[in-house]
Amino acid sequence: MEGIDPKVLQKLREKVQKELAQRERECIEFWLSEITKIYQKNHKTLEELKSDLRFFIDKMKNRLEILKTKGY
Repeated sequence: MEGIDPKVLQKLREKVQKELAQRERECIEFWLSEITKIYQKNHKTLEELKSDLRFFIDKMKNRLEILKTKGY
């Protein structure tokens, strides 16, 4: 990128990297808490566990589809 001061460009890159890392951290923390809730539940049968996992998977698929549709 010609015309941009290298120091400004470096600061901009660092800012973007920090923001991306923060968003990734928040995303992972959210999904970790969701899967932890399932793990901590007292499932009496394998079917109950499968049902919760299916719900979790559907939730992730729906979110992914929304992101794909909106073009993020």
